[in-house]
Amino acid sequence: MRPETDGVPRSARTTWRRSVVQRFFRIVRRVIGAPDYEAYLEHCRAAGHAPALDEREYVAQFFESQGKGIRCC
Repeated sequence: MRPETDGVPRSARTTWRRSVVQRFFRIVRRVIGAPDYEAYLEHCRAAGHAPALDEREYVAQFFESQGKGIRCC
């Protein structure tokens, strides 16, 4: 069957591809040691508190605390 007619709506395929790309970049960030603001937001949601930092502050704190093991909670 051709991809356009495989029975899966185009929006679902686009959403799936976007989530795969986001996961790929999250893995790359972990491998190279870059800050991952989305992971921080997910942590805050799971922990039940509002994020204390915006993205710029988070990145600044991340680089300041490299190797110090500082956490938000």
